[in-house]
Amino acid sequence: MRGRRAITDWLDERIGIREIHRVLFARKIPAGAGWLYTLGSVTLFLFIVQVTTGIFMAMSYAPTPDHAYDSVRYLTEEAPFGWLLRGLHVWGASAMLVVVLLHLLRTFFTGAYKFPREVTWLSGVVLLLLVIGFGFTGYLLPWNQRSYWATEVGTRIAAQAPLLGPTVARVLRGGEEIGAQTLTRFYAVHVLLLPALIIGLLGLHLFLVVRQGISAPPSRGETTPLGSDSDEERSRALARYHDQKEAGESFFPYTLAKDIAVVLIVLGGLFALAVFLPPEVGELADPTDTTFNPRPEWYFLFLFQLLKYFPGRLEAVVAILLPSLGVATLLALPFFDRSRRRHPLDRPLATGVAVGSVVLVSALTVAGDRSPVMSAYVPPAPVVAAGARSFQSLNCNHCHSVRGQGGTMGPDLALGPEVRDIGWMMAHFKNPSAVVTGPMMPTVGAIDAELPGLLAYVAEVRGGGPPSPKAFKLYRRYCSECHMLDGRGGDKGPDLSDIGSARTRGFIHRYTEDPKSLVSDSHMPAFLEPEGPLSHMQIEDISRFLAQHRPASPEAEPHQGEKTP
Repeated sequence: MRGRRAITDWLDERIGIREIHRVLFARKIPAGAGWLYTLGSVTLFLFIVQVTTGIFMAMSYAPTPDHAYDSVRYLTEEAPFGWLLRGLHVWGASAMLVVVLLHLLRTFFTGAYKFPREVTWLSGVVLLLLVIGFGFTGYLLPWNQRSYWATEVGTRIAAQAPLLGPTVARVLRGGEEIGAQTLTRFYAVHVLLLPALIIGLLGLHLFLVVRQGISAPPSRGETTPLGSDSDEERSRALARYHDQKEAGESFFPYTLAKDIAVVLIVLGGLFALAVFLPPEVGELADPTDTTFNPRPEWYFLFLFQLLKYFPGRLEAVVAILLPSLGVATLLALPFFDRSRRRHPLDRPLATGVAVGSVVLVSALTVAGDRSPVMSAYVPPAPVVAAGARSFQSLNCNHCHSVRGQGGTMGPDLALGPEVRDIGWMMAHFKNPSAVVTGPMMPTVGAIDAELPGLLAYVAEVRGGGPPSPKAFKLYRRYCSECHMLDGRGGDKGPDLSDIGSARTRGFIHRYTEDPKSLVSDSHMPAFLEPEGPLSHMQIEDISRFLAQHRPASPEAEPHQGEKTP
C-alpha cells in the first residue's frame, strides 16, 4: 500500500495524476443519460481495434499491384490468425461507421449540437467524413476485382465535379488511370494521413466533451440559451445543467461499467462475424476485364441506387451536388438552427427533415442492395484466376496486352495472331528466347506449377479454346433467329458480331444456360437441358465460337522484330 501511494505521489508531483483522475473519472454524468450515451466510447474502442489490427496486417502487406493481392491472400489463408485479423478489421470498419452515424443521430435528436457545443458537433461531422475516407481508401488495398472497379467508379464520380474534378481525380489516381501510384497513395493515406488526422480530431473531441460535459437528456418544453444571450441567461442555464450533473452518477465506475458492457457486446459481435462471415479474397484485379460491374460497399449503396434515377448529365448533380449539400447542411446546422428547444418533439420541422432523410437513405440502400447489377459478372475458373495472377506477377503485361490494356512490345493475347500449340507455349513461358529471338525478349522464369494456369488464362482471353466444326451449325439453328452475326440473322436480341470484345466465354456460357440467373428481367429462355434443348458441352461449343468474335486483329508475325527460329 505504501509503495503504491509513493508511486502515485511521485507521478502526481510530475504530471498531476490525481487531477487527471478527478477530471476524467470523478466527473459527474447528468441524470437520465442512458445506453445511447455509450456510443462515443464504442467509437473510440472500434478505432483502437482498427489501428491494432491494421498494424499487424501491415506487417504482411505489400502495397504494389504485383504483390498486394497475394499478400492479402496469404494473410487470409496462410498466416496464423491472419483470417481473424482481417475479419475484425473489415467488419470493424463497417461497425465503426454505423456507430459514428448512430452517435451523430443521437446528438442531433437530443439537440446536443447547440450552444455551447457547436465545435464538438463540427469535429464530430469531420470525424464522420474521415471514417468514410478510411473506408474508401482501404477498399482498394486488397487489389481484387471488386475493389479495383469500385475505385474506378469512385474516381470517375470525383472527376465529374466542376472546375477541380478532373484534377482531383488525377491526384487520387496518381495519373490518368488506376495503377501502382494509386495503390501507393491510397495505402499512404489509409495508414498514415487519416489515422493522424483522426487521432488529432479525437483528442480535440474528447477534450471538448470533458470540458463542456455530456449534454443532459432534453425535456419537453425545456429551453437552452443561445450564444447571443446575456451572461445572466447563460449563467442560469449553466447552473441548471450543473444541478442535473450533480443529480447523476460519476463516470467511474457507473458509466464506465456501461461502456465496458457495450464494448464487450460489440467485440463479441465482431468475433462472430469474423468467424462465420469471413471477408472473401475475391479474384485478382484485372484492368482488362471491363465486363466486371462492381456493387459498392453498403454505405455507398444509396448513391449507387440514386444514380440509376438520374442518367446522363444529371449524374454529376446526384454524385457531387447532393452529397456536398448534405455535408454543408450538417456543418452549418448549429449556426442556422436558432431554436431554443432541444427535445425532438419541440422541433417538428428539424425532426421531420431528419427522419425523412434517414428513411430515404435507408430505402435507397435496401433498394440498391436488392436491385440487380447493370452488367452481371461471372468469375473465372480457379485455374484461370491463378493464371491471371501469374500473368501479372511474372510481368507478362509489360510486353503483352489483353484487349489493348498492357504493353505493346508483344502481340495482344486476346486480339493478336493465333497462339501456338501447347508445347510451344510452355517453352515460351519457361524461356522465351529458346523459341523466339529478339533484342527485347527477357526470360520470364515461370515454374512448372504456374504453366497450367498461364495456358488456361491465355486460352480464356482468346475465347476458351477452339470450337468444334459443329459450333456454327449449333449457333445457326438455335441462336440466329434472334441474333445478328456478321450482318446475318434476326434482330430480336443484340448483335453478337463483336460479343468477344465485351463478354468472356464464361459469361456467354452461364448466360446461355440460364439467362435469368444473371439478369433477372431477361427475355431469353434457358437453353440448358432438361429445360432447354442443349447439353452443357453444346453450350460450351457455342460459347467458344461466340467468344472469338471480335474486331479484326493484326496478322503480322513475328511482332516488333521478333524472329521465330
